[in-house]
Amino acid sequence: MQFPPVPPEVKSIAHFMKVAEEHEERNIVIAYWARMFAVQRAMNMIPNKKPPEVSKLLIAIMEWMETTKKENLNNDGITNETTAHALIEQHALQLFAYGDAQDRAANFNKNTIKAFYTSGILMDILEQFGELSEDIQGKRKYAKWKAAYIHNCLKVGDIPIPGAPDEHLDNVVHRADLDHDDNTEEAVGGTSTTPPDAGIPFMPSQPSTVTPQPSVSPPSPSSPYIPPANSYTAPPSLPTSTSSVASLPPEKIKKAQKFCKFAESALDYEDFKTAVDNLNKALHLIQTGEEL
Repeated sequence: MQFPPVPPEVKSIAHFMKVAEEHEERNIVIAYWARMFAVQRAMNMIPNKKPPEVSKLLIAIMEWMETTKKENLNNDGITNETTAHALIEQHALQLFAYGDAQDRAANFNKNTIKAFYTSGILMDILEQFGELSEDIQGKRKYAKWKAAYIHNCLKVGDIPIPGAPDEHLDNVVHRADLDHDDNTEEAVGGTSTTPPDAGIPFMPSQPSTVTPQPSVSPPSPSSPYIPPANSYTAPPSLPTSTSSVASLPPEKIKKAQKFCKFAESALDYEDFKTAVDNLNKALHLIQTGEEL
């Protein structure tokens, strides 16, 4: 659907409209909630009477959302916020991992910028489902900084440095605040904000019943976890004795349950490596009382 242009008064929602447009054919869940967030953001920016052009855009979006919801009554990602949260978060983390792997392999190109950029925008969209976890907040800040950092380096002919900066992100991220960085949007190719299909699995538009998963528990933003490209590392061996079980406090029991839920969600998408990794984390925690 062709929407009216984004007026200057609500310029910042263009990020979300752009991501929605790029995902509409391949992932209606992301398109739907990206536009929902755009409406919410615009309403918050202008809480009272809105200029005619803003009202025209918001009405068009809401009409599209109403039609889309009626056409997707059996899609849990549209009708259930918990499922939507899980699907969008998982996709954002996949993009983040892709961008991070490309960055550390010194593949500095538009696809790497796109992955970080889109991941950061998707994490913004997650705000409509509640407060972001510290993990997601850190990854969002890192993704936005990294997208602008690589873009700026390539723009002036510098070679980007792979990985996280030596100094704390709080001291550098202000230079790359994507909420107001039009140059970074240009770097990801205008309206194109999605890396190629290769190496990046996308969520299906019509998901089966999904158990919402928690955020993956990676290191802090200063050293994000990067899975080796196109390789599989066998999980660490675990104690074979099932009788060796640690006495766990409630918070660690909850952590083990989260690992199991994440493994179950990974199986829904036949992501066997992630499922095995998380099951091993749960077993190790139960048997030793310590996280891997």
